[in-house]
Amino acid sequence: MIITCPACKRKYRIDERRLKPPYQKMRCSLCGHVFTYEQPVPEDEVLPGMTPPRKARPAAGKKRKAGPLFAGIAALLVILAGLAYLYWANYMGASDKWLSLRNVEGQETVIADGKVFLIKGVIYNGSTKTRKYAILKARLFDEGGKVISERFALAGLALPPDEVRNMSAPEIDKKVADFRLSSLSAFVLYKSKAIPFSVVFPGTYTSKPKEFTVEIMEAPLL
Repeated sequence: MIITCPACKRKYRIDERRLKPPYQKMRCSLCGHVFTYEQPVPEDEVLPGMTPPRKARPAAGKKRKAGPLFAGIAALLVILAGLAYLYWANYMGASDKWLSLRNVEGQETVIADGKVFLIKGVIYNGSTKTRKYAILKARLFDEGGKVISERFALAGLALPPDEVRNMSAPEIDKKVADFRLSSLSAFVLYKSKAIPFSVVFPGTYTSKPKEFTVEIMEAPLL
């Protein structure tokens, strides 16, 4: 057999019968280094107190059984998914981005004692929470894009054009003022529901309206 000196790497050919198991102390004749050679012990001859040989690794492609760690990770992922859904449903799902204006129309209308510009439509609550009320802001623009009038309105009031045409300006103002004094239930915007809105501009604007905008300013959660 061949034994190599760990210091100078000199190789020696030695008869195995001269070695005393399980250890043999040796000295290198070239560098004088003293070292201990340990003879390999067969698996069937492992003595008490000795370290047994390592088990062979499983062959490639052989599946291992899922242990408790894998099951714990899977349970944690399920819990995190549930918490994420609750957060979305109660916060992200209730954000203002789920509110939308639909069927919005605007036109100049002749009334009993003059003219007004009437904007009407509905506001839809697609969120997961009910809103106490919704305040809207509407603007009128002239041909040059300049703001010529601005009004705020509380959602919930419906003013059909046919009704407005038969009213005077004071009557329209009174109807809007009376609506603002209504019970709170008239303003509530329930989840997955829509309520109407109407914005009336008196005919005091300086130039003819060309365009208009409507935006949601406030819609607090109930």
